[in-house]
Amino acid sequence: MKKLSVSALIFTILIGLTMQAFGQSRNNGDPAAACGAAGCGIVVWLIMMIVIFGVAIGIIVFIIKFIGKDATSRGMPNAQSIKWLGLLGLLGLVIYLLQRPQGNAFPCPHCGKPRMQGLPQCPSCYQP
Repeated sequence: MKKLSVSALIFTILIGLTMQAFGQSRNNGDPAAACGAAGCGIVVWLIMMIVIFGVAIGIIVFIIKFIGKDATSRGMPNAQSIKWLGLLGLLGLVIYLLQRPQGNAFPCPHCGKPRMQGLPQCPSCYQP
């Protein structure tokens, strides 16, 4: 993710410099046109950064929700605290998938929410 944001930053700076040079060459060195082109480059850069950060935050929220639901359905005693492992992003997801209890999850006959096979009671409704 860091390489992506660094390359996006370099790309947008290059776009801004290109637009500034284009504005100066088209208008015979008119500083107002060059300033307008540079301003457009800054706006493009801001939009790209907002999109990149929005996607990154969306992925992290999705991972946190997935870990929370999966840990609860597997009956992990620390399900509410382990979900914050998702703040590490994809690395946190990999760590969680490697350390979670293995087994099949099937629907509870009482509440219908998933529960691990072999648990003495459902982690959602606490019925046997």
